Amino acid sequence: MVAPITQLSWTKLLARTAELLKIDEKDMSLYRRPNSAHWWTRFQVGGHEVRLTTGTGNRREAEEFETVARTRAWRQTRLGERAPLRWTDAAARWLAETRKRSKRRDESILAWFDEHLSDYDVQAITREAVQELRALKAAETSEATADRHMALLRAILNKCVREWEVLDSAPKVPMYRPPTGEPRWLTRAEFARLECELPDHLKAAARFAVLTGLRMRAMLSLTWPQIDSVKRRAWIAASEMKAGHSLGVPLTPDAIQVLKSLPKNGDYVFQWRGKRIDDCNTLAFQTAVKAAKVDPLRWHDLRHTWASWAVQSGVTLHELMLLGGWRSFSMVLRYAHLAPGHLALAAAKVRLRPRTKTGTLKKAPHENREKT
Repeated sequence: MVAPITQLSWTKLLARTAELLKIDEKDMSLYRRPNSAHWWTRFQVGGHEVRLTTGTGNRREAEEFETVARTRAWRQTRLGERAPLRWTDAAARWLAETRKRSKRRDESILAWFDEHLSDYDVQAITREAVQELRALKAAETSEATADRHMALLRAILNKCVREWEVLDSAPKVPMYRPPTGEPRWLTRAEFARLECELPDHLKAAARFAVLTGLRMRAMLSLTWPQIDSVKRRAWIAASEMKAGHSLGVPLTPDAIQVLKSLPKNGDYVFQWRGKRIDDCNTLAFQTAVKAAKVDPLRWHDLRHTWASWAVQSGVTLHELMLLGGWRSFSMVLRYAHLAPGHLALAAAKVRLRPRTKTGTLKKAPHENREKT
């Protein structure tokens, strides 16, 4: 095992480094800025001036910082080493450059990473560190949630390699990839029990969700000008849609009744105490879920409930795809088993005996043979 570096050996190392770089202690260019509690350092490497805060008010610690900073700058200039990039700076740059519609989710995920990586450079994020973070998040929540966090981490590390050029290579980020289960949906009786337990502002939103199938963020973005009560239509902007295209939503008479029950004292359709509702999957919702004995249930499962009720009522999968704003037919196939009856006519076409042009059944070959 490598012996740990003691304070004495560290001091000797810094002194030797300073000697190699021809840094005399009296030449330490430390100074204080007005109204700053920290020492700053100023030096030149390769003809370029470098100015940095040492982040400390202790003179000895500031001198050590300057020696390390000079060493790092010299290695970058003379040996071509890449400059380190703090994880927090990489995360901030990602958010500044991304144009994803799920940017708010990225902000939430990065806030979790910041709790564990704020003191790290991206160069220090190893495969072992990634595996430790993945296991930690899976233990806190679920493997599926851990995979979503790891996917964002992988995207940022890959960007550090391919675009930002601060890494030569990125560590492998493994995924759990848990099997996808069947969508969770409520029966009408279960939804009625849930509705009785919800506070009024969430009750209206829940009814509208199972009547339109809108995703939570798209539904909560609705403003009154986007509602046409005469034509019974609602319009969702492309920026609020996961698929990235605008959507016209037909409103049933029941959905219109929900809208009529809401106060119009602001721009947004769904409000609470005069302010726009930002999230429905709250403690109040989960409390109602437990009281109604329908847990586990997420707010997004109300969209699955709408889709399941629609298919069971005879809506075709193609119609469901268009109504729900899904990008591909494969995404609605998960609901196909709920209405096998629509395949009955197709299945009936397969017979042991084919039909004639007039529709009668042809006799089997053995029935045409004369008995001997």
